[in-house]
Amino acid sequence: MYEQYLLNDEDTKMMIKQILYPKGTITPWHTHDCAHGMYVLEGVLHTNLGDFDKGSFVWFKEGSKAFHGGKDEDVEVLFITNKEFNIHYI
Repeated sequence: MYEQYLLNDEDTKMMIKQILYPKGTITPWHTHDCAHGMYVLEGVLHTNLGDFDKGSFVWFKEGSKAFHGGKDEDVEVLFITNKEFNIHYI
């Protein structure tokens, strides 16, 4: 997984980063204390909520259990949080 931070707001702790998930790279089940969204720039994003094509947006509520990544191809996304980011693997 490759990441480039585009915004890390000091006041709100909101974050936006560009992520590339190489083919076959899927995060383990996890939760976040923040909500987060993913806008698909390239490829098909595979998640526990379904598969999302280029141009799609998916939102995960705070504390929800999730996995996401590139199953059959490389996937590039914008990753957006509503507040400070953390991750808890299940």
